[in-house]
Amino acid sequence: FLRPAALLPADVPAGRVRALLTGAPEVTGVLLVDGHGVPLRSVHRSRFLLMMSGRYGHALYADRPAARLGDPPRTVDVDASAWEVLDMIARGTQERTSDDVAVVDRRGRCVGVVRPTDLVRALAESRVEEAAGLNPLTRLPGTDAITSEVDRRIRSGRAFSLSWLDIDRFKQVNDGAGFAAGDELIRSVGRSLEQAASGTARVGHIGGDDFLLLADPGALDPLAAAVLDPPWSAGGMPVTLSLATVVCEPGSVADHRQAAACLTPLKRAAKALEGPSWVVGRA
Repeated sequence: FLRPAALLPADVPAGRVRALLTGAPEVTGVLLVDGHGVPLRSVHRSRFLLMMSGRYGHALYADRPAARLGDPPRTVDVDASAWEVLDMIARGTQERTSDDVAVVDRRGRCVGVVRPTDLVRALAESRVEEAAGLNPLTRLPGTDAITSEVDRRIRSGRAFSLSWLDIDRFKQVNDGAGFAAGDELIRSVGRSLEQAASGTARVGHIGGDDFLLLADPGALDPLAAAVLDPPWSAGGMPVTLSLATVVCEPGSVADHRQAAACLTPLKRAAKALEGPSWVVGRA
């Protein structure tokens, strides 16, 4: 939903902005940029034209800098997620909820804009798709949601940690305590992970007693503590969990398949240990 941006020089007079807006009804805003394409001011279509209308509006402002009728631009990095953009909009003032958001590269140059209406529509559609992929037991996303996010972080050059978690000897737990107790244990583990996940951390339930955790390398400790520190039980039977983590620096893996392959030997090492365990490695 990235759209081309309407860009004009930062020192352009208001009359020129008005001419652009009146001649292009589809344009919802104009970004005033410096010589490098870095947004300096943001002009919202409705607010700007309202100030330029009336008996004296055009006469008062036409030759004055349009920047005086604009606002500080709202910008996000090109690798920001849709939810991060929505959070930025929500934290702004109510009068600017319909303003375009400028998407900028690492040098701050505008590469396009996102309209809040497009964003909300896309997120609503993704929620419907995501709901279809939720695990019915825990209501957590499944494999596809987590692996897609892994690939997105790889493409954006972000470091991340991918972790696998499961319940030790879960078949014995089910056989000894009953499937209902086993299901409740899985739900409890899922709730603990979901409550501990913060910021950009993601938790997925990929089936059975297996979970995937995606987080920034420095943000995994709260998730690990949430499941490894408490004593777990099912139907009176003590239960332990195993956690394996692979830390992936930018460029270390090409896609989620390589990350998963790096995680496999760490999973085996974690399962070979007695009691609660956590094995960490690097890709």
